[in-house]
Amino acid sequence: MPIVLNGTTGDISGSSLTGIDTGKVLAVSEALKKDSFSTQNNTFTDITGLSVTMTPASTSSKFLVTYNVCFSPRDQHYSGAIRCVKVVGGTTTDDIYVGNAAGNRIRCSNFSFADNEQHSYDALQTQSGSFLHSPNTTSAVTFKMQCCLLGTYGWANDVYVNRTNTWTDTAFFGSPVSSIVVRELVS
Repeated sequence: MPIVLNGTTGDISGSSLTGIDTGKVLAVSEALKKDSFSTQNNTFTDITGLSVTMTPASTSSKFLVTYNVCFSPRDQHYSGAIRCVKVVGGTTTDDIYVGNAAGNRIRCSNFSFADNEQHSYDALQTQSGSFLHSPNTTSAVTFKMQCCLLGTYGWANDVYVNRTNTWTDTAFFGSPVSSIVVRELVS
């Protein structure tokens, strides 16, 4: 029997159609962060409001994690980083989506460096990532975003989420949103 694709409904039929694994999305959860956040820590700190907890249906479940974080280090040669971590049973795993170790560089999912230009304090970047993760558990799994200031500068500096160093109340500034979305997938 031939394989038939119905152009109207998108249905595929045919008795000789084999070897196709039709995965499913079992669950979707999202966290939206509409307010701002800042930290002066040079160690990774949880970004409040950017975490999602889901309980896998089986140990073979996979999670598709997607995030968009509006992120800005302070102006004039400061830098900051973000990363996504996983928490299961109170244990945090911080290497699920970070770069390789390379000298003194901080392993992270994304980082930003502010230049020393006049308006660098207004630079807000969307740091994004998407990855597939297999937690191999049926315990609740939390995926959360963290950020930090890279380096020590000897005085107070910040990294920001959903705002910049200057946050002037004018029509020249926007009010952005950050998010993390987690989809549980099974085959």
